[in-house]
Amino acid sequence: IMSDNPSSLFPSIVDASQIANGRVSVTANFIHAEQVDALRADANALYCAGAFVKGGLRRRYDNKKNGTSSVDVKTATDERTRLCDVCGLFDDAENADETVGDRDAREDLLDLMSELREMLQKELGVKLLESMELQYLRYPGRSSSSGDGKNMGFYQRHFDHTGDDDKPYRRKVSLLLYLNKDGWSADDGGILRAYVRPKRKSGDACNNVHDIVPEGGKLVLFDSTSVEHEVLPTCKERWAVVGWFLIDKETKSETAGVRGGGEKRSRHSGKEQTTSSKKKKNKRRKQRQANG
Repeated sequence: IMSDNPSSLFPSIVDASQIANGRVSVTANFIHAEQVDALRADANALYCAGAFVKGGLRRRYDNKKNGTSSVDVKTATDERTRLCDVCGLFDDAENADETVGDRDAREDLLDLMSELREMLQKELGVKLLESMELQYLRYPGRSSSSGDGKNMGFYQRHFDHTGDDDKPYRRKVSLLLYLNKDGWSADDGGILRAYVRPKRKSGDACNNVHDIVPEGGKLVLFDSTSVEHEVLPTCKERWAVVGWFLIDKETKSETAGVRGGGEKRSRHSGKEQTTSSKKKKNKRRKQRQANG
């Protein structure tokens, strides 16, 4: 599905300069239709298995009872602001039964994200952490039993990073990779509306509004702190991968290392994940040869 060396293709198809200019980089057909279908099927299987939670503010805390300690997830959801379902690939998906979904497709996605991170580092001139945040997103469509649109997914206007948390890292580049079926049009809703910096010497008040149709395989990248955006109501079920490449708040050096990311986060650093994935791919190749 992917090139053996996808990073060699990135500079020619992904315009990273748009990110640095506070605008939005859009790349159609970033992944092939077969990979779109495989990732959507994986996400749907995880959703049917109960691995998704309502989109909202998720906070982890120690639940200490009877001398024992366990880590729980507390979710605060305001459906007036956001209506969607979320599956974290480094926690929710990992905790699902290993028979659920397509783990090979997930491994390929993680390889691709690692290659993309390397490209962005070079093009933007910044040191991105080897860890990242990565999720499946599902926005519901209009309910077949109700024509009033109450169950349509949406996400009101917001920034991905506001600088108000106490984590030692922050979101630098936001990523969206759409997994919708072929034929998605503006009439299906779910438009990503980005409010970007207006071009110089432009008197057009609408110049800073960038509407993006979530067609399957399309990659969208933008700066997490400077591009405000929203998801318009979805008329039918909308699937995507959403992620954030991170930078360390406290250091601008070129030394690598994830600080404060936690066991789950550091477990899935780019280099570790790539190595693990390659080993699994080689094992699968040998199995196919043995059966062949």
